[in-house]
Parts: sequence; structure tokens; C-alpha cells
Amino acid sequence: MKKLLFVLMASSLIGVTGVYAATKATPKRNPISNINQKRGAVLGNFTKGSIVDGTRSTGSVRRWYLFSEGVLGSSYTMLGKSQYVSADIGYSTYIRSIESLFGGMSLMAGTEISVPIYLMTRGKSNILSDERPLETKETEGVAGYGLQLPFMAGLEYKGFYIVGLVGYTWLYMKDTYYAASGANPTANTLYDGLIFGGGMGYKISNVVNIGVRYITSNGLTNRMNQTKFDDRAIAEGLDKQSKFVNRNRDIYGVDYQRIYFFLSFIF
Repeated sequence: MKKLLFVLMASSLIGVTGVYAATKATPKRNPISNINQKRGAVLGNFTKGSIVDGTRSTGSVRRWYLFSEGVLGSSYTMLGKSQYVSADIGYSTYIRSIESLFGGMSLMAGTEISVPIYLMTRGKSNILSDERPLETKETEGVAGYGLQLPFMAGLEYKGFYIVGLVGYTWLYMKDTYYAASGANPTANTLYDGLIFGGGMGYKISNVVNIGVRYITSNGLTNRMNQTKFDDRAIAEGLDKQSKFVNRNRDIYGVDYQRIYFFLSFIF
């Protein structure tokens, strides 16, 4: 009986010693290293440069392509009683879904930044009470420049796409008026306001984008405090003929329409 009890105690002691030795021999895994390994395993399932959008609860994952474009173009702008032709530069960035939503079409959304540089002008003044014609030949420098910043969303199908646009624009314009002698008087003024519109285009092998956009507004605001007459205009008394003299406030509801064509390079 004593021999049997001795054998059982020896077996128990050997078992406990083996478990302890095995526990000491197993190294503890670094929690940060463990997280990095899991993150690498997840991100390895997606292509480089794509954006991951999804939820773990449903297990569904949507992948998006991220595009950037450098833009060159030209536009025709109708602003109140004057019209302008511009050379445009711009930049666009947007995402497009890889999986088709319906009918083979993919969703796209992003922003399009456009900077028109106004080179040619015609029409009449928007800021003088007599609405005299703008000088179109004897001018110095550009007739103004602008910044258009809309949000864009649309659908693409095999390179063809349509988009809707909504955003804000600023127009910094220089009006030049005729003088019988000496320098022509000028006035600088600012227009701004909400814009909306749409457009369409075609992408060639996701390398070149050819498109057209139409932008309009419910009416831009001509800012009184941002309207400045040069010394020649003041000498001619044009500042006294400004529409702001009687109103003593901004001019609201200035008609604005812009159509522009562009060629952009996708990178």
C-alpha cells in the first residue's frame, strides 16, 4: 500500500513539473505585434491605392478607386449684362466604386476645382448706373479670374459618365471703360454665391477625360465693400455713378451661367 501511494505521488509531481516547464518555455506574444499582423492580413486583401468601405456586422466590403485629374479647358461665362471667354485650369479628385451598383454602372463622387482666367470680354457694365459698354480692345492684363469649388456625384458606365454639381464660386472681375484720352478707367469688383449644374464626359482607358459642364446660380451677389475704382475712374467721376451709391448695400441676384469644355489627364 505504501509503495502504491509513493508511485501516485511521484507521478503527480512529474506531471505538475512538466506543465510548469511547458508554460515557461512558451514566449508571450507582443500585443502590438499581434495587432499589426492582423491588420496586415486584412489590408492584404485589397489592391494598393483603394479605399475600403464596409462594416464587420454584415461582412460586406466595398472597394473604391481613387482618381486625381489635372484639367485644362475653356469656358464661356454670362455674368449679368457682360460676357467673358476664359482659359481654365483645374484639379479634380474623386472616388469610383469598383463593384457595379446596378445595370453595370459605378458610383462616383468627389470635388472639382476650377480656376477660369478671363481673357476676352464684351457687353455692358453691371456696376454703373448708366450700364455703359465695357472696353474690349484697349485693356491691360486679364479681365478677371475666378474660383469654382463644387461637390460632384454621378454614375459611370464603360467610360461614359454623367454628374451633378453643387458648390460655391468667387469671381474677381476688372471692368475697363473707354476714355477719349489718357488711360482707360477701371474698377475691380467681386461676385460670389452658391452654384449648381451638371455635366457629362467620356474617359479613354482611364488616362484622358473629355468633358463638358454647365453651371448656373439663383443669382450671385456683387459685393459693395469689394468694389474699388482706380484713380482714373475716380477722376472721371465713375465712383459717383456706381449703383452702390443709391443702394448703399450689395447687389443681389446677378445672373450667372457658365459652360466649359475641358481635357484632363488622370493620374
